[in-house]
Amino acid sequence: MTDVLICGAGPTGLALAIELARRGIEARVIERELMPPTNPRAFVLKPSTLIAAERMGFLERLLEEGIRVDAMSYFFEGRVIATATSPSERWPWHLNLGEDRLIPILTSRLESLGVVIERGIELTAFEEMPDGVRIELKNRAGRTEKLKTGWLAGCDGIHSSIREKAGIAFNGHERSLHWHVLDAQIEGWPYKESHGVLFFESLIVSVYRTKEVFRVYSASFEPSKESWSRVRDFLKKHVPSAKLGPALNDTAFHSKSKLSACFRSGRIVLAGDAAHAMSPSGGLGLNSGVQDALNVGWKLSAVIKGQAEEALLDTYDLERRAAAQAALTVSQGNDDLFSVADPAVRARSFRKFGVKMVHYLRGGGSGYEAVMGPYERSIVASGSEPDFGPGPGVHFPSDIQVARADGQLCYLTGELGTHSHNLVIFIADGGIEAKLLVESAIGLCSAYAEEITLTVVARSIEGVAARTALGAEGVTLLIDQEMTAHNLLGVVERCAMWVRPDGWIGARHDDAANVEALKGDLQDALPNLF
Repeated sequence: MTDVLICGAGPTGLALAIELARRGIEARVIERELMPPTNPRAFVLKPSTLIAAERMGFLERLLEEGIRVDAMSYFFEGRVIATATSPSERWPWHLNLGEDRLIPILTSRLESLGVVIERGIELTAFEEMPDGVRIELKNRAGRTEKLKTGWLAGCDGIHSSIREKAGIAFNGHERSLHWHVLDAQIEGWPYKESHGVLFFESLIVSVYRTKEVFRVYSASFEPSKESWSRVRDFLKKHVPSAKLGPALNDTAFHSKSKLSACFRSGRIVLAGDAAHAMSPSGGLGLNSGVQDALNVGWKLSAVIKGQAEEALLDTYDLERRAAAQAALTVSQGNDDLFSVADPAVRARSFRKFGVKMVHYLRGGGSGYEAVMGPYERSIVASGSEPDFGPGPGVHFPSDIQVARADGQLCYLTGELGTHSHNLVIFIADGGIEAKLLVESAIGLCSAYAEEITLTVVARSIEGVAARTALGAEGVTLLIDQEMTAHNLLGVVERCAMWVRPDGWIGARHDDAANVEALKGDLQDALPNLF
């Protein structure tokens, strides 16, 4: 019996398969279409997806294939009303990489784990049982196959047959906006490839670069087959130096805003567009799907391995539903703004948007918070808020640099275990209390070395606590000589954190004498592990 059958080989399905395969779970991936998509689809990768790629092992491929966008300017009435830049030195505002280029990267990573996508296969029926799901499949030749799987994952898009067959409601509405995606060359484009532009004029137009072509998104109130001529005339007026070449791709679709009634029903799990459909105006749809996969992947693995009860899977719906609703709110707000037709109201609305955007950016806004949470408190995000820094339910910062014991600089998240639970011990003082804390952590992690990894972050390599960590097998010692990481994370003296396999902080205990409280947090989430 297959552990998990994943229906849909888009970014969400492939990311989920990677997460399961990395943990030794037998996953089978089927896809109705014979070939991967070649037409323009989702395009903007937020830092959230880059962070996920670091954990899943293909970040460098994404950075090689994509175009880094470090600034995004918003134009209205011929002037820039706001320019967004990333508050992080590590991550761009977003990465230009289309779904048609992302899927081969995900496929390659999945195949390296021994999983091959089965194309031209459609799920025609299923029946949920107490211990699994009975499935019927049909290939393009009409041959049928019957099998049983432990869990069924619906990653089959906005028109999900699994969601429909399971009787799960998909509530929401369609918008009045029609979107067009045009691929073409543009001569005389005056902006750098790292600079994206979005025009809030009579026609909403956003222009991005790929390594081969320009990709132009435009929105209109009515479906139109004249996307190319509309964009050409628009560029003549607003960017006179730009000359639009022949259309290489021209795709149209209608904007929808819908949310599944539940993300999990018994042994059926929904993720990506099957769970939530949102307008492309926020650039959050694909990125939300990848985060769904990152979240449910480790939880489903823990249940299948017998480490946790099914209550752990209830936290998937709790956490990702709130994030999806936040992303939908952003997308709906953008569509409402774009849909204003009255010139006077439109001018005031976009002026208000410009003011709001400026203050949002000054407050450290990064454009992808909705995708990332924070998550609701549960058995996997427990405990009180710290006096300073990020607490439970917040993603562990991925742009903090430290040094390895040999002095080489690195990013802290890059040194953590990427498929395991992480105990991260910060010892600013390095005295006897810190030594006892480190010894306590070593004792816990050595007993569960396959599932829990230990990282110690010390001020120097010289303290007794740091030496204890350095001499222990399987422990990673990192050095924070300038106390930058300690300060950014709000650690005064000592701190013990549980960083979940998806990168979120599960629990945090400041001034801890040992890891007993942290062990208790882990036991609440994974009672059968201990």
